Amino acid sequence: MNNPRFIYFAGIDGCGKSTVIEELIKEYSRKGIKAKNVWLRFNYFFTKPVLLFCRIIGITRRVKKGDKIFSIHDFHKSRLIAFMVQYLHLIDTFFAYIIKVRLPLKFTNDVILCDKFVYDILADFMVETRDLSLLDKRIAKLFLKLIPKDIPVIFFSVDKDEIIRRKPEVLIDDEDYDFKYKVYQLIMKRFNLNPLQNINFNETVSEAKKIINI
Repeated sequence: MNNPRFIYFAGIDGCGKSTVIEELIKEYSRKGIKAKNVWLRFNYFFTKPVLLFCRIIGITRRVKKGDKIFSIHDFHKSRLIAFMVQYLHLIDTFFAYIIKVRLPLKFTNDVILCDKFVYDILADFMVETRDLSLLDKRIAKLFLKLIPKDIPVIFFSVDKDEIIRRKPEVLIDDEDYDFKYKVYQLIMKRFNLNPLQNINFNETVSEAKKIINI
């Protein structure tokens, strides 16, 4: 693949994506290329009113952990709410992709390194609904259409115990972390994603450079 300008990095929180992306941006800069990190996981516009309603009726909980406040969505309690949120989120993600990715690619020479996108959103849905069959449903197929066919997808995989050793706060920040780890492994196998094992940072960066040809 010759010098792709849009690269998607997927993987569970704590697997080291952001650190690797930061190093790759520095490498692009050293070569005189402007690269930026774009987050495409949570983009709420049309979804916001429904999420507000979820807070009112108790399907969404606000939990304070240390100095952080987290929203926990228990969409498994209502199939109707889950359906509405997922399809509205699809619309929001589509427009975010157009604004944050398609237009910049068209009108600038920037390279876009995307941290979290479709696979990560589907993982969130599966955790929130406790629905491991979601990947067979229409909403998953529609989301998957948002991933351009000609881009590299770098799916990070790290042993769960190693993630916890490096970043123990993931278990505090996410009460469903064990289940989410299982979901990411399922997604990886379901879509035959070749994982990049992030065991050694320098080796991981070197391998990522080869994949994206810098």
